[in-house]
Amino acid sequence: MKAAVFYGAGDLRVEERPMPKAGPGQMVVKIDYCGICGTDVEAYQHEIVKPVIVLGHENVGTVYQVGEGVTRFKVGDKVLCGPPSYCKENCTYCREGRPNICAYGFPRTNGIGGPDGGYAEYMLVGDVEHTMIIPVPDGVDEKDAVLFDVICVSLHALRRSNFKFGDNVVISGGGPIGLAAIQIAKAAGARRIVALETDDAKFPRLKEYGADYCINVRTCQDVGGEIRKALGNEDGADVTLECSGRQESLITCIFQAAKNGSQVILVGIVGEPLSQLSLAPVIPREIDLISSFVYTPEEIELYLDMLASGKIRFPGMVTDIIGLDDVVEKGVARQDRRGQLKILLDPSM
Repeated sequence: MKAAVFYGAGDLRVEERPMPKAGPGQMVVKIDYCGICGTDVEAYQHEIVKPVIVLGHENVGTVYQVGEGVTRFKVGDKVLCGPPSYCKENCTYCREGRPNICAYGFPRTNGIGGPDGGYAEYMLVGDVEHTMIIPVPDGVDEKDAVLFDVICVSLHALRRSNFKFGDNVVISGGGPIGLAAIQIAKAAGARRIVALETDDAKFPRLKEYGADYCINVRTCQDVGGEIRKALGNEDGADVTLECSGRQESLITCIFQAAKNGSQVILVGIVGEPLSQLSLAPVIPREIDLISSFVYTPEEIELYLDMLASGKIRFPGMVTDIIGLDDVVEKGVARQDRRGQLKILLDPSM
């Protein structure tokens, strides 16, 4: 079979590999679509993933082979293949119902920690019992289902907050995660949603997804004033979600968007040191800074149920579908990213 194998920064090769075979407790999935994640791009650029490995952790496919002892799935089932679920060691975090922060989760994630991922025609799920494998409901398009990683990151973030029906929400960042956060906040009953971005060209889609007001933080002279005007109050947002992963965005969220006593949810991963952030003015305002990391299997099921019922929808989220031979030029090393949201890999192309 063909697979895209990561050998190090700037080195992703499409090559022939043996077909995987399902042993006891395992299954082989024929990959229908695999999402190209920002983590994959970072791996290609900066080797944040240890080589040698087949990348790809956002997978939807068809069960091709099941091993001895696997009874929940059969050949032909359509499934999502996410990160590890509740661990076999039954660690503290899994016992608390928080497998997203499992002590063993990251190194066991297909396409990241050790097992090969979905940048291939077929993928081996090495531990079916302890992996987030979720059936795709009838009537749900696989191209929507495979967005689970993006959507559920935002879904988990809002559920981590104290959000309640009628709250005002500010969301910073108009990429896939920010768009998903807008749609989910709208479905959950947000009173007003203000989106912060740096590109006016993104405003139409932000509003299509449910933003009531959009502010360009680069050109606006008084971001805080515009936020309060848009929300119709003198205080600020009840819940603020930082989805861009940029230091300046986080500072804007804390000092311009959030009202006293509210929460700022850290959804995007700010990689650089927070050299510009002083916490001294934050503490007297009793603002909670809450980190949020990925999602649980129950949240994937919730996403699929809401998708199947039409309560949420993500038009235009998939902006390109490419084959394995284009995974470098049109995928992880793509230069023309303007206008691109989610790129899917279709190994059959």
